[in-house]
Amino acid sequence: MMHDFLQGICHQLPARTLVVAGVLLPACARCAGFYLGFLVAFLYYAFPARPLRFLRHPSRGAVALAAAAVVPGLIDTFAANVTGGGLGNWGRYTLALPMGWGSFVLLAGGTSFLRWGTPAARRWGVREVAPGLGLLIVPLLLVLVDGRGAAALAGAAVAVGAVAYYALLTYLPFALFRHGKPWRLGWGAVLGVVCVALALAEMKWGLAVVAAAGAAGRRFGL
Repeated sequence: MMHDFLQGICHQLPARTLVVAGVLLPACARCAGFYLGFLVAFLYYAFPARPLRFLRHPSRGAVALAAAAVVPGLIDTFAANVTGGGLGNWGRYTLALPMGWGSFVLLAGGTSFLRWGTPAARRWGVREVAPGLGLLIVPLLLVLVDGRGAAALAGAAVAVGAVAYYALLTYLPFALFRHGKPWRLGWGAVLGVVCVALALAEMKWGLAVVAAAGAAGRRFGL
């Protein structure tokens, strides 16, 4: 079921997918790592002991830390997709975990900044952000457990992480529309177009829609 749910946002090639207890994960190694890292960050900052902390925006130091966590995964992704190089499945998974974590910090922080501005009470410092990195050991160890339960849990967590990622990505432009200022509305429209473009570029159904629209346009001479 998880494989069907995620087939629209991942190629799911068996050769690029981790195997847990003899079961293929529902997403490739890089997607699985990214969504699990994103989910770990979301759960850490949204945990009841830290009320609404995920609605704050990071300080410059926290942004630098999150960006540093994202860059290695981006480099590997570039190497794999452009030059044909890159790491193996375990390398992709390992680098994608901090990439997902850092992406949450940047996306959630950016949303908070756009929605509420820059009050000091809503800032993340490096000391608040950094401990979340240590929790990435959990999804790293999860895929090493030899058990069907671990495989099912990992698959479900990947799906939940994907939902959380796209939900936040979708909300980002709406954070700007909550204000009546022209510059916020303008940037909201720009971000909305970018988010839609990202979804269309990644999702198979999005590419199918684009192809169908192009075919219809040619048929009617548009």
